[in-house]
Amino acid sequence: ELELRGKDFELIALDHLTSTLPNGDPNRIQVKEDESVEAIGGDFSAYNVCCRIPGGTGTVTGLRVVFEPAHNGKVGFGGNSMPGGFVMSTITPCFNPFPAKNIDLNTAIPYQRVTASSFKPGFRPEIVHDTNRRTGWAPALSEVNKQQHLTITFMEPVDTTRQPYLTTELVFNYGESASPKKFRLFLVKGVDDTTMLPGPLIEALALDPERRSREQAEFVRDYFNKYSGAKTLARHRVTNLQDRLKVLTGKHRIMVMNTSGKPRVTHVLERGFYTNKRQTVKPGVPAFLPPLKVPADRDLNRLDLARWLVRPDHPLTSRVAVNRFWQMFFGRGIVQSSADFGTQGERPTHPGLLDWLALTFQSSGWDVKALVRAIVTSRTYRQSSNTSAGILQRDPRNELLARGPRFRLSAEMVRDHALATSGLLVRRIGGPSVKPYHPGDLWRQVSHYGSTPATSQTYVQDHGEKLYRRSIYTYWKRTLPPPSMAAFDAPSRETCTTERGVTNTPLQAFILMNDPQYVEAARVFAESLLTSPGSDRERLSTAFERVSSRSPNEGEMEIITAALERERRQYRTDQPGAEKLLSVGESPRTRDLPAAEHAAWTNICGLLLNLSEAVTRR
Repeated sequence: ELELRGKDFELIALDHLTSTLPNGDPNRIQVKEDESVEAIGGDFSAYNVCCRIPGGTGTVTGLRVVFEPAHNGKVGFGGNSMPGGFVMSTITPCFNPFPAKNIDLNTAIPYQRVTASSFKPGFRPEIVHDTNRRTGWAPALSEVNKQQHLTITFMEPVDTTRQPYLTTELVFNYGESASPKKFRLFLVKGVDDTTMLPGPLIEALALDPERRSREQAEFVRDYFNKYSGAKTLARHRVTNLQDRLKVLTGKHRIMVMNTSGKPRVTHVLERGFYTNKRQTVKPGVPAFLPPLKVPADRDLNRLDLARWLVRPDHPLTSRVAVNRFWQMFFGRGIVQSSADFGTQGERPTHPGLLDWLALTFQSSGWDVKALVRAIVTSRTYRQSSNTSAGILQRDPRNELLARGPRFRLSAEMVRDHALATSGLLVRRIGGPSVKPYHPGDLWRQVSHYGSTPATSQTYVQDHGEKLYRRSIYTYWKRTLPPPSMAAFDAPSRETCTTERGVTNTPLQAFILMNDPQYVEAARVFAESLLTSPGSDRERLSTAFERVSSRSPNEGEMEIITAALERERRQYRTDQPGAEKLLSVGESPRTRDLPAAEHAAWTNICGLLLNLSEAVTRR
């Protein structure tokens, strides 16, 4: 960092166009002759600033916000919780081909590094990555009489030739802290000249290790242990192992129901109006179903309902349950309308089979594993999905089960299949939800500021083995399912979904070829092939069989062999491209393999994981 500090550094002044207050009066903002923005008469939680980029600027690497001290000699107005200063919660830049007053989160520029001229303990600049209102960057209070600045370095350089306008959102939403009174934006070229290394550390690093004092050596070691990326990853792994140890050996708090001491009185509401209350009603079940015995000393509760649902004479519970499992394995239920067993639903195609499965399920003690085993080991399930023209014409929907089922896997199974094929899948059962790879900033569009997982605006990705757990353990935010699963028709869980739709779109292929989870799976899959003995043909045949559960025919072998040679030719002359591809994902990479060869096989494995047979049950 010290060697690169300030290399080719340059600040690009911007022409201010507009400034708005998302939650305030726009007339309370003034633009000074030096293009700085100045707020008048209060603190504001956010600013949207639009600027024109001077022609010929070209490629930029970052953005700097310079905060000027106020007339009273302090930065900002001095809020109740941060007297004399301010706290910046987040900063979001967005480049556009035209002037825009508001940012577009879908095109916001990600940044990898944040530095500042100073910071208050506990309010480091890199915290602006987190949009939680309880966090943020604040300049050191000892420096409030001086000009302060914060600089973000973009994930990748941005070419401004076709995007000559910059809209930036600055949020100051930390409790009741003040917002800055006056600031100005600059684009950055080259390497940021600001370092977050403290002065004593810089002095120690300037000395040869053997010339450092004992205190300096301890300071360098402690700072490295606290902020090193390698140490951070190791701490994540230790945390994951500690969580696993608790799951295996410890006691866990689980969610339970707490019954109210005084149950709410419920009335029939005439025509649905809450003010038109009529007779009082008690808990009960529909009259056409087996009656539910009412205890003499209390009202019915949920436990009574649960016991009623699993009574041997209940006609629906076991039938509905086995029909859902049948639908999972055959693509359609014995009763096609799996959400409706009433008079408006479809009749079962095999009523005797439905009754037999329901009774067997009940008599086994509701043993799901036994039911699944009975279905998947049946001759009906194990038959081929291939068929003749005559059978297809007579039974196009396979209602008579003359052939095996053929349908696309569910979203969770598509991901799990890729992880299992590559060898990354963690099959361990139990434990809390996990957060695998996820596009950034999506939660900001559906969440308010909050600190709980359900209300947070920031998706905090997990690390280590949590990235590869079965999809059933993936954290699911209502209204915003994981995008890679939503593309494969995973529901939003805003309402109950008994049967998912099945679509076939180009976006699904795009995800299989580009999503970090699948690219990483292809890389690890390729690594396992290259570290195993055999010729190219043997490895390609093994890979094809692991993906599709069959051997490739001669025509298919010729196609993937030609594709492998094409990829090899490309990466032999594109070493940086090979390294970039192999850097996707957090699982460690074997450095013993040539990068060009590894990258070529990675793309071949990605191609195989994108086959129809890789995502289709047949």
